[in-house]
Amino acid sequence: MRRTLCLFALFVLGLPCQHAAAQARQEGDSREMRDTLPERVARRSFDAYVRKDLDASFANYDTIFTHEYLGDPAGPKRIRREDWLRQAKNNAVIPTLRFEIVRLDVFGAFVTVIWVSRTPDGNEIKHFDLFEVRHGKFVREIES
Repeated sequence: MRRTLCLFALFVLGLPCQHAAAQARQEGDSREMRDTLPERVARRSFDAYVRKDLDASFANYDTIFTHEYLGDPAGPKRIRREDWLRQAKNNAVIPTLRFEIVRLDVFGAFVTVIWVSRTPDGNEIKHFDLFEVRHGKFVREIES
């Protein structure tokens, strides 16, 4: 009887520990949480852009995001992702460009990307983009 009571007490004491261990495993960095890190969002978007997969690239943008050209007197504009994607797909130059990321830096929720596009005739254009990433999506983009 005493042995049974001792085993029951160990079972009752061990049960919360097992639940706490399972809960700690669930709260750790899962794959989904790591995929929302700003540098991974930017890398994933640019990799899709290099592959010329605009749908995959623009899937990383929030439904409505803020876009701004550096030095534009009109200032920032709120843009719907679908409209921006439609405009990019209508741009006939994109399929002929070659892209290369020169540098990608992360400062908290902000990602700066310096990249180069090359046209078929050999012209090289350097770009600077600043992205703000929140909850795994671009919410703001500033281009130069």
